Amino acid sequence: MAKPQESEFDVQAEFEKMKSQLATLLESLQEKGEAQAVTLNKKLTSELEDYKEAALKKAQQVQAVSSEGVEQVTHYIKANPLASLGIAFSLGFVLSRLLSGKNS
Repeated sequence: MAKPQESEFDVQAEFEKMKSQLATLLESLQEKGEAQAVTLNKKLTSELEDYKEAALKKAQQVQAVSSEGVEQVTHYIKANPLASLGIAFSLGFVLSRLLSGKNS
């Protein structure tokens, strides 16, 4: 068997060195990626909490406004029962005509 030439040893050594450097680089990238993932997770969690609080405040505002609206309608109906009955009948008639699809 022929002895490997000196240049072949250099190529093999360079290949092993590059392989080691690549492994180190990949490990470093993985650590940086994990650190960035943790940072991003914290940031997103904080932002989601802010959006959640804002949504809850808006929901409470909507609920308050709708409760006031219901109270106003209830007061109007109690104050004007015949007018309320006429309005309800008229709305029902118009809706039935619109939904029935008849033109006449």
